[in-house]
Amino acid sequence: MTLRLVSFVVPLGFDTLAIAIALGVRGVPLWRVAFVFAAFETLMPIVGIVAGRLAGERFAVAAQLLGGSVLLVLGVREAREGLASGDEDESAGLAFDSVRASLLAGLAISTDELAAGFPLGAAGLPVATLLAAIAVQTLAVTAGGIAVGSRIGARLGRRASRGAMLAAGAVFFALGVTLVWEALRR
Repeated sequence: MTLRLVSFVVPLGFDTLAIAIALGVRGVPLWRVAFVFAAFETLMPIVGIVAGRLAGERFAVAAQLLGGSVLLVLGVREAREGLASGDEDESAGLAFDSVRASLLAGLAISTDELAAGFPLGAAGLPVATLLAAIAVQTLAVTAGGIAVGSRIGARLGRRASRGAMLAAGAVFFALGVTLVWEALRR
């Protein structure tokens, strides 16, 4: 169960790291952003988890196929964004200078977690443990990414951010393939 939990949580961390490094290059306030990210990335999957859990209880194989498909799509999307980003700032448009701006940024960065919630719920993992793992990882990865981004400069920061996006895409895709394979073997 621990390995399965880690395999779902780690890809979310790569995605967060990509944005956090880009934000660090811009010099955003570390802890405000880390807490906003942790709050939104922990709360957003709940809707998907509930839907996935309900579907998983009634339609186990179909829910797992759908969950795996969602992860495949997320993986392809992350990889495409990583490949297409070039020298673009992945954090452009995200601001944390007011409560309203922070809330909007939190919503913007957590859409992947909303979509990833469905396969998390369909997998039947313990919700409280899963959410705690997401919260701790997001806080740590965001703080670390911002700290690294603030020290490595814009060019290297964009490269590191791009690499993290590609890693997130690869891991999401691999997890999606695994879920689809497991569902088809039932």
